[in-house]
Amino acid sequence: MSSIEWILIAVNFGLFVFAGEIVQKLTPKSADDQNKQVHLLRVINAVIIGLILYKAIVTPEIEESWLSKTLTVLLITYIFFMVFKVYSYFMHSRYGKQHETDSGIRISETYNSRGLVIFGGVFLFIIWLISCIQLLGFESLLQAGGVLGFVGVMLALTQAAWAPDIISGLIILNSNMVEEGDILQITHEGKKVHASVYKTKMLHTELLDISNNHRMMIKNTQLRSLFLQNLSKFASAKGLREKLTFNIGYDVTPKEVRSFFDKVETLLEAEYDEYYESQHPIEVVIEDTGDHAVQWVLFFYTKEIRQLLKTRQLFREVIFNLSLEAGISLATPLTHVLTSDKDKPRDA
Repeated sequence: MSSIEWILIAVNFGLFVFAGEIVQKLTPKSADDQNKQVHLLRVINAVIIGLILYKAIVTPEIEESWLSKTLTVLLITYIFFMVFKVYSYFMHSRYGKQHETDSGIRISETYNSRGLVIFGGVFLFIIWLISCIQLLGFESLLQAGGVLGFVGVMLALTQAAWAPDIISGLIILNSNMVEEGDILQITHEGKKVHASVYKTKMLHTELLDISNNHRMMIKNTQLRSLFLQNLSKFASAKGLREKLTFNIGYDVTPKEVRSFFDKVETLLEAEYDEYYESQHPIEVVIEDTGDHAVQWVLFFYTKEIRQLLKTRQLFREVIFNLSLEAGISLATPLTHVLTSDKDKPRDA
């Protein structure tokens, strides 16, 4: 083997060994995404080393065969991929936004970083495609135009599947309404889901259901069409104004109800003040006077949005236990309307 081939083997072997450290440094993503890219790079390194050994040992006399062209294309693909990763790393570091998550500080994408990465990726892809066309022997204008035309036709035929999601992803990032780490309340077909934004990707957004602790994937176009409430972006400095609703019968006077909730607030301040902003008093108001019961609403402020479901459950349990001690039923009473004989319709 020539000295160049030995150098290529040594370089690819080093890249194979240190692929994990390289991807971890250049790709601020989840462990799953990093592992996939590490496996891809190592496969390319292994194929390049295998082709070099095969060419040198089995077919050393062949110089311009398909094997040499394949090896060159793989080398150029690897180089362009690494250039793109370095470019993306600097764009995310420069124009990305730091977020504090459960796994630590991480840099999330913004409209500027995503747009610059897409622009740079398209530019590098065009250069890579032209280089591959030249290396594969499509030197004439007709042949090169045919290859480029085929790629253009494929992109045009499939643009309906990827273009809307890419544009929607850019719109989501530009609006700053949905960012990594935010807690969303999503209403879909009458159901409410509380989810944390895990990652806004090119074509979809990954969410983490904080109730059932599992991941969800939703297309960017579909995410924009849903009714979203971002609970993390509360407008008041006090925090998120949360409410709990209770139905209490008409046999309990408003004075008794307010006295009952005063006891609730005293207990919450004494034992559970870390779950809500206890420096702001709890508000208790009547929201509706229905046919069966009075609907009372309890308002409180909280900044612990990730603990919101747990806080709701805790508050309801405390209120239920105290209602049993106070003899106040939280069950909605039934209303029976009795009709006298003279009000009944007469038979014809």
